[in-house]
Parts: sequence; structure tokens; C-alpha cells
Amino acid sequence: MSASNSKAGRHNAIRRLKGHGGWVSGVSSRVDIVVIRTIVALAVLAGLTIPLHAGEIEDLGRKAEKQANAGQHLEAVETLRRAYNVLTAKGPLVLRRVQFIKEPPRGMGIYQPRASNVFRPGEPLIVYAEPVGLAWKTEGAINRAQVATDFAIRTSDGKILGGQREFGKFEFNSREHNHDIMTHLTITINGAPPASYILMTTYRDLVSGKSATLELPFEIRQLSAI
Repeated sequence: MSASNSKAGRHNAIRRLKGHGGWVSGVSSRVDIVVIRTIVALAVLAGLTIPLHAGEIEDLGRKAEKQANAGQHLEAVETLRRAYNVLTAKGPLVLRRVQFIKEPPRGMGIYQPRASNVFRPGEPLIVYAEPVGLAWKTEGAINRAQVATDFAIRTSDGKILGGQREFGKFEFNSREHNHDIMTHLTITINGAPPASYILMTTYRDLVSGKSATLELPFEIRQLSAI
């Protein structure tokens, strides 16, 4: 495909999208979020300094160290959990381990990274990300966290081809403030011409109003060209 033909194809896709008949309207999605209770082995928190909350976190770290030295290991873990809760509740929402993966993950950190960001036409994009810093609201004995995801596809020169707001909306109910949250998003784009694109996904914490956005460049090539 020539450069002029490729550019024309993308422009046609944009025109079709405006009429809700473009290739982005063929996007299918699946989002799975697994929340796993964690036993925090964060001894580093004992020496962690965050300017705004350093005193509280340091105090909890020292308390946990004393408990551990006294053989009170479960108590030390609970104290470190409190320190972690302070850090994440008052800090920003961040996304870690963001990447394309080969297949849906089997659990937290149990995934196979994809070797490249080049995809065949119609091949699904599977994105792995771990949100850190979601807020919780307490209702009775239950803690609730809510997050929504929006996504958009844009060209390398900045043109938005389409996307979907509230692509996923999720609520987690727990008797704990769960620390480890794994997400994967599967997006299939049908009919996009071979070119370079960027996937943008925003995670919005519906409890605190915090948000974080990931951007992953990818390329679509014909099968014979990969």
C-alpha cells in the first residue's frame, strides 16, 4: 500500500466513524480484573520517606520493625498494611507493569509478555496493567472500590480515530483494602488499514476522582510483512 493510499484509508475510516459505521465501531472488548489479598512483605517501608506523609509512614515502619524483632510477625504485617494504605490512599493513581501480552493472564503477575507491538489485521490487542492507589469507601463492614476505563485509538500524528468512554466499569467489594489489582483489556479492531497507531486508556477512580492514563504504540501489518 502506498503512503497516499494508506493516508486516504485512515481518512475514510475517520469519516465512517463519524457516522458510527467505521471500523472502530467493530471493537469488541473484555476486561477482567482480579483482586488478590496480599501479605505485604514491605520492610522497605520502614525507611521510606514521602515528604507529605513521611512521619506517619516512618512511624508505622518503625513500629512494624519492633513487632517483628519481638516475634510478633502477624502484627508487623498488619502494621505494614496500614502504612501501605496511607501511602496509596493519599498518593496518585499509578499504573505499573503496563504492556502488551500474548494471552490473557492467569493471575497477578502470571502473564507472558509479547515480543513486539506489531499485530496482524484483526489480531486482538491484550493489555496488562496493575492500578496502584485506588481509593476505598466503607459501607458497614464492606469496603468498596470503583474504577472505570476509557480508551481511544489515535494515529501517530495525533488524530483520534475512535474509542469508547466507560469501556469497563468495575466495583470491588471486600472486607479488606485489597492491595494487588491486576487488569487485562482485550480490544479487537476490525478493518483498520496497516499503519502505526497509539492505544490510550484512562483508568478513573470513581471514589477519589484520581485518574491515570497509559499509552501504548502499536503497528498493524499484513501477515506476509510480519
